[in-house]
Amino acid sequence: MRALTMLVIAVVLSGCASLGGHLTLAELASANQSKLAQLSVGMNKNDVIALMGNSTAKTGDGIVNNPWTVETSVGKDGAQYEALYYVTRKNQPFTPVRKSLTTGIVLKDGKVVGWGENALQQYR
Repeated sequence: MRALTMLVIAVVLSGCASLGGHLTLAELASANQSKLAQLSVGMNKNDVIALMGNSTAKTGDGIVNNPWTVETSVGKDGAQYEALYYVTRKNQPFTPVRKSLTTGIVLKDGKVVGWGENALQQYR
């Protein structure tokens, strides 16, 4: 009986460990918001990814990755632009995650040139 109890506990704990790897969306948004203060112009993409982390959140619509989405384009100046969108605000109950809940970090040729709505507008 003791062996069976230990086996059940082990199975339950291993299941919890796999579910425990996800944050709530509110936790992810809060963590991302606080990390934005540590950004600086000129950081390279690898530094941004390391700073912001790769945590995920589990929502009713599925898993939210970090960054939530990425957009790339070539500017009129021939430079490669990339916007990494991180969730920084939680969604209202029963609504999907939208771009309006994110903050974009803009990179030009792999280096941070700005973040937030003004940076996104300037480099679009």
